[in-house]
Amino acid sequence: MELIYRKLQNLGGSLYVSLPKAWTKKYKLREKSPVALEVRSDGSINITSKIKKTDESQKRDEVELESNSFVVWELLKASFDGRTKIVIKSDKEISKSLRYDVRYYVDGLPSTEITEENKQRIVIQNFGYKKVPTKKLIQRLLYLVANMFDDLKDESLEDLSYNFEQLKKFYFILVIHIRTYLRTGIYISKDSDFTPLEAMDYRMFCEKIEEIGKILKDLQLNEEIIDFYNKIQDYFNEVMEAFLKKDDKLAYYTWLKKGILVEEADITMIDLAYENKNIIKDLLNIAHRIKDMAALI
Repeated sequence: MELIYRKLQNLGGSLYVSLPKAWTKKYKLREKSPVALEVRSDGSINITSKIKKTDESQKRDEVELESNSFVVWELLKASFDGRTKIVIKSDKEISKSLRYDVRYYVDGLPSTEITEENKQRIVIQNFGYKKVPTKKLIQRLLYLVANMFDDLKDESLEDLSYNFEQLKKFYFILVIHIRTYLRTGIYISKDSDFTPLEAMDYRMFCEKIEEIGKILKDLQLNEEIIDFYNKIQDYFNEVMEAFLKKDDKLAYYTWLKKGILVEEADITMIDLAYENKNIIKDLLNIAHRIKDMAALI
C-alpha cells in the first residue's frame, strides 16, 4: 500500500484535496467522473472509482433453472445464495401444481417477487434491500392481466383469483412509487430516468390495467361471445407489445383499431341474448381502456 500526503486547499469556503495523477489515469477518471467516498468510523475516508458492473458479475447474480420436481428447492437455494434473478424455464408447459408451489415459496421470501410469468417461463427477482423498479412493476401488471385473459378462457378460476390479487398488490406498490416521486421529487426505486409528465402517464396507464383486471375478474364466457373475446385479448396483447417494445407505430395502430371493434360488436350483438349483450359491453369497456393505454405510450 502506498501512502501519499497532500495539503488541503480552500476553494469558495470549501476544503478539497487533489487526487494522485497515476490513480486517476489508471481508472480513466476526468472532470465530473463519479467516485464513491466511504466515511469510516475511525475518522478515515476511503475513495474508490465508480466502476460499472461487468457482464460477468451480472451473470453471477443470475441463474437459470430447468423446471422439475426439485426446482422449488433449487429456487430457495439460489435465493439464499444472493442470486438477484432466477429464471425457471421449460420446453413444455409448467404444471399448475409446480406453479402454485413456486408462488407459495416466493410469497414467503423477503423482497422477492415474480416479475414475469407465462406457460413455459417464470422469472423471479430478489431485490434485497432495493425496491421493485417502477418499470418492472408496470411490466408485471401487464403480464398479470395477460395471464388473466388466459385463465378466464381456460376456466382456471383459482389462477384468475390469484393473478387478480397479485394485480392489486403490484398496483398499490406502483401508486406509492409515483405519488412519492410527484410529492417529494425522490425516486423510491432504482430507476430514475422518467420525468414528472412520464410519471403521470405511468399512473394513468396502470390505472387502466387495473380496471381491465377488475372487469375480467367478474366476467363469464360462453361459446356465443368467445370469438369477440379472443379479439379483445389480441387487442390487449398488441398494446402490451407496443409498451414493452416502445413501438409508437404499433401504439398508434392499436389506438385506431377500437373503432373497428365497436362496429364488430354492434353486428355481434344483433342476435344475442340480453345477458350476452351485457358481456359484449363489458368487453367494449376493456377495449376503451386499451385505447386509452395506447394513447399514453
